[in-house]
Amino acid sequence: MKTIRVFMFEQTHFRRTPSKVISCLLFFIACLYSIYNGFDIQHSQEHIIDRIQTEQAEEIDNVLTWFANGEKGPKDRDWVDIHDPYWALRYTPTYTIKKPSILLPLGIGQTEQYGYYKEISFWSTTYDNDMVEEIANPERLLQGNIDFSFLIIYLLPLLLVILTYNIGGLERDKQFEKLITIQYGSIRIWLGTRFAFYVTLLLFAIVSCVVGVALINNGFYLLFAELGSLLLLAIGYTLFFAILFFFVLIRSSGSSASAFQMISIWLLLCVVIPGTVHQYASIQVPVHYMTDYLDTNRKETYATYALSSDVLLDKLRTVYPEITKTKHGKEDSKEDKIIRRSIGAIINEMNKDAVAHIEKRNEVKNKIIRSSYWYNPVSFAQNQWNTYTYSDYYSFQKYRMEVQQTIDTKIKLLVFEIWNQKTVDREIFEQYIQALK
Repeated sequence: MKTIRVFMFEQTHFRRTPSKVISCLLFFIACLYSIYNGFDIQHSQEHIIDRIQTEQAEEIDNVLTWFANGEKGPKDRDWVDIHDPYWALRYTPTYTIKKPSILLPLGIGQTEQYGYYKEISFWSTTYDNDMVEEIANPERLLQGNIDFSFLIIYLLPLLLVILTYNIGGLERDKQFEKLITIQYGSIRIWLGTRFAFYVTLLLFAIVSCVVGVALINNGFYLLFAELGSLLLLAIGYTLFFAILFFFVLIRSSGSSASAFQMISIWLLLCVVIPGTVHQYASIQVPVHYMTDYLDTNRKETYATYALSSDVLLDKLRTVYPEITKTKHGKEDSKEDKIIRRSIGAIINEMNKDAVAHIEKRNEVKNKIIRSSYWYNPVSFAQNQWNTYTYSDYYSFQKYRMEVQQTIDTKIKLLVFEIWNQKTVDREIFEQYIQALK
């Protein structure tokens, strides 16, 4: 009964302390606003994806109409012949899309730094400007939306400091903590009960936000594993700081000492250690190196166009040795037009080599950060949180791999169709559509 009375007393004390009530209200309003921003991003992406899919269907219907009417292509482009595989594939609208996660409003992660849809052409790469535009423009990162995960990981510990720093400290300042021991029996249990009220309050707010988002998006059962993992992470992270701060309270000599030690712990874990690790990783793997390497790769791409047809043919045989077995590949004389139309396959291999180099360097940086998790729990929580909302680096890396797979499919289809000198009809065009879905 004593424990319940102390718990209820703390509830009354909280309601009668304007600074604590206002701090909680501001934090909860910020959480709701961040979730609203997350929903706004999610709905914006879903709207654009729906629009793209509608436009894609219209473009396909337009091409099918050309086949039905016996037309070669647009009336204002008489050089286009959709019965030629080259033009048929160019007019096959191809997109690779990363649909937003149901839990995206809870953690936008790197969503604002990476593209989520990509129109695939014969010259596309996974590091085109429309895929990673903001990486080469760091100023854009300063204009990002407020993130719910940021509030929980970085600001919630500060709120816990504001709510609990004077628990027990005030009694030590007034020097009547011994009276509490006589009346209650154990000052640690008394402190723990009061402290538990605020931890319970914060956990209730976090769980309500997370479950609320899942329910609004009708994803409570669809993403049960991710939702459960995210809840465990949020609860575990909150309890981690709660335990650290509680040990400070039971050992401190007063309110000022408690506040100073709590703020020091927050600065160390949330600012100093993550900042030092990221600074070290950036020194080891400079961020701007990627754009320099891509600029060099573009120059090599332009140089490829200047090569002779014989050299291009040798390179093409290296990429696709099977072309020697195609209809045109068996002929003694090779058409320059067919070779030139196949140049995208050579450039694609060059781009893949460049991208592999970039991904390797990124992985080196990621390994440096992962190796710090045992003393850098905040970065671990942040990256793990983004993993559950599918907005982390590896989620977008998986998406880039899907883009590259579509690029490979489209280019390979182009090369072997033109080397086999196919004539495209409606049925073959529909096969292209299915192959590039």
